[in-house]
Amino acid sequence: MVVFDVGNTDTVVGFFRGDELYQKFRIRSLKSENSVFFEYRILNFMLENNIEKNSLETAVISSVVPVLTPFFVNFCEKFLSLAPIVVEPAKSSLLKIGIDNPEELGSDLFLNALSAHRRYGGNLIVVDFGTALTFTVVTGEGEIKGVSIAPGLNTAMKALFSETSLLPEVMLERPDSVIGRNTTHSMQAGIYYGYESLIRGLLSRIKEELDSPVKVIATGGLSSVITELNDILDDTDPDLTLKGMYYYGS
Repeated sequence: MVVFDVGNTDTVVGFFRGDELYQKFRIRSLKSENSVFFEYRILNFMLENNIEKNSLETAVISSVVPVLTPFFVNFCEKFLSLAPIVVEPAKSSLLKIGIDNPEELGSDLFLNALSAHRRYGGNLIVVDFGTALTFTVVTGEGEIKGVSIAPGLNTAMKALFSETSLLPEVMLERPDSVIGRNTTHSMQAGIYYGYESLIRGLLSRIKEELDSPVKVIATGGLSSVITELNDILDDTDPDLTLKGMYYYGS
């Protein structure tokens, strides 16, 4: 199986052998590029890693960037001779969606919930550290109760320097103190420790509303950045979305 997780910042392409994710790589989700940009990179990766198209029996696409979805559908049809399965949460019976408008639920959040529910069971909060920072609540009975959304860490950092004249672009790193002693240190402290507090606070309030035992599972590219959160995370799996796509397509 080959899966395409089309996100706002990156597209992750994963290859499964059975239920094992054995290869993956990232491409920038550049809306200004044409299909050749993506086709070249995917085919080149497959060639370099000896992945034969005949070995792929199923293709699954999850996209939160509608303008890019046709590129990957066309790629599957043109180069892999596969009709891809496009993830549509509102039309799936794999999980109940207990929100006001199921069509609004992002496919990535649905897949995170599906994967976590299959792998961990019980009441869960899935925290996805992506372009957006999301908290998806799924019950032990397999119902998505709702979601909280905040700007992602890198999104907040980029907004800070792009919307101010005197603040520079800095790397998101753990500073040694919450009290900054220079501009770079100050920005890193505000984002890093500020987001630690934001995440702790939201998780605490969600748990209060649930009023029942719950596991917290982290995923996403930045899920291991804030190490101070390890004490409140039950597990971290950066590939939770890709594994959810496997379950969806199986």
